[in-house]
Amino acid sequence: MNLKTTVLAAAGALILTPAAAMAATEQFPVQVTVEAVIPSSAGLQISPVGDWAGQTQSMRWNIATERLDPIQQQIDMKSGLGAINAYLTTEALLTSAGNAIDLTVAVAGQELQVGSANAVEVATPTEAAASKRAAVAITAAAPTGDGYVHGNYQGNVFMMFESGTP
Repeated sequence: MNLKTTVLAAAGALILTPAAAMAATEQFPVQVTVEAVIPSSAGLQISPVGDWAGQTQSMRWNIATERLDPIQQQIDMKSGLGAINAYLTTEALLTSAGNAIDLTVAVAGQELQVGSANAVEVATPTEAAASKRAAVAITAAAPTGDGYVHGNYQGNVFMMFESGTP
């Protein structure tokens, strides 16, 4: 083999090496968990408008009034079983260290109390059969004395909706 052939063979090998490297396949798996719940058309259906119930809701501090602004959302309700009643399963409050702020929860203008014995009607049988969109308001109790105590407050609101005869 002469020098010219050797140089051409080496140059060809160098040209093909990057092409072979680029031909290598890279893989990256992506997994998506998908779920769907399809309720009975005759049963109770509750759907927070915009899926806000699955996300933390922040009560904004209003510097002008020195109070917490209420959370205002909407919920869709439907039932072929009769009126829809609602109540809180536990006391609604925000806590920070040893401090607490009571919360008032209202659905469709009806204030919810703790326990099934205190359930209030939030949709009549006619409204429930046709589907009703209702306002949900979560309001912090007014401060006492010198105002709210400084802190980072957190809490949960557990609402229960029922329809039909127990």
